[in-house]
Amino acid sequence: MKDRKVILIAAVCGVIAVLLIQTFLSNVEKKYKVGAEPVNVLVAKGYIPEGTLLTEYMVEIRRVPRNFLSPGALTDLSQLVNEQGMYVNATLVPILEGEQITSTKLTQPGKETGLSIIIPEGHRAVSVEITDVSGVAKLIKPGDHVDVIGTNEFIIKYKPVIKTFLLFQNVLVLAVDQQIMGTTIVPEKQSEGEGEEAGMLGGTEEEIEERIPTVTLALSPQDALKLVHLANSGKVQLALRPIGEKTIVPLKTIESEDLVH
Repeated sequence: MKDRKVILIAAVCGVIAVLLIQTFLSNVEKKYKVGAEPVNVLVAKGYIPEGTLLTEYMVEIRRVPRNFLSPGALTDLSQLVNEQGMYVNATLVPILEGEQITSTKLTQPGKETGLSIIIPEGHRAVSVEITDVSGVAKLIKPGDHVDVIGTNEFIIKYKPVIKTFLLFQNVLVLAVDQQIMGTTIVPEKQSEGEGEEAGMLGGTEEEIEERIPTVTLALSPQDALKLVHLANSGKVQLALRPIGEKTIVPLKTIESEDLVH
């Protein structure tokens, strides 16, 4: 009788041991299956230098086992752009060909990084002063597109003629004052003795009054020269474009006599 109890206990322990081993092996198998599951990851197509604005043309999507995915790795092209579809990620360190793109190797524009990382290739950043009138009531935001309208005086047949013309169309706004495209303004804490407006914008009321509002545009080097020349010899006014509007409209130059026709 005693021997039967011992055999029964041993059999029960054996069954439990088998179940535990099966459970353990099943968990290990599941873990390795999950780890071996292929997932997408962005890798560099070629060598990417430090301080480079990252675009979809510099990377490719590759399938790797989940266990080989680096912490913070980017897995989709949509992670390269902001809500407006603008590229805003620049490399903090060089990235080698075939290396995974991770968030720890990227930075976004701000006062610390400056403006240069978001200037489109072949363009220059040029700032113009604005007022409530010339700057669309100061409602232009970084990432918007504007048309640049100019008014200047010309001497034609020894007679001064004032002309208004569309200088550029569909120009990207890189920054408004010190707010850079792809960043968000964070109001500074109000210091003791400063007004509410001064606390929101940063600086004393006197400094705010002296601050000249500006809009920074992305232009080709030649167009940058034209804008600077016009700003010093005539008047510049900006016209805000609707979102997604890219149409280039042919418009004639307007003179005073055209206003009465």
